[in-house]
Amino acid sequence: MIKDKMNVKVIGRDWKQTIKDILDEYLDAIKEYGGKYEEVEIEIDDATYIVISDSDEIYNLRRDDMEELVWKVLSDDDEEEDASHPNDKLNWA
Repeated sequence: MIKDKMNVKVIGRDWKQTIKDILDEYLDAIKEYGGKYEEVEIEIDDATYIVISDSDEIYNLRRDDMEELVWKVLSDDDEEEDASHPNDKLNWA
């Protein structure tokens, strides 16, 4: 998979948000790349996603591959977030 070959971050915003609404998250993401990054925006449904990578290979991706990459990164982020959720340590039985 492409994600395994490059470091990728995805920031999403819905149709009613502007870049100003996600500016802090965006600045934190690009800071991790030390000023050497590439980015592409892709619209999927009613949202716009900014794909940030350490590789210029993101420019060579077909739209289908880019969408797959966005969903892969977002699902990986959700899994990491779920794994570290404090309620996981509670005994719900």
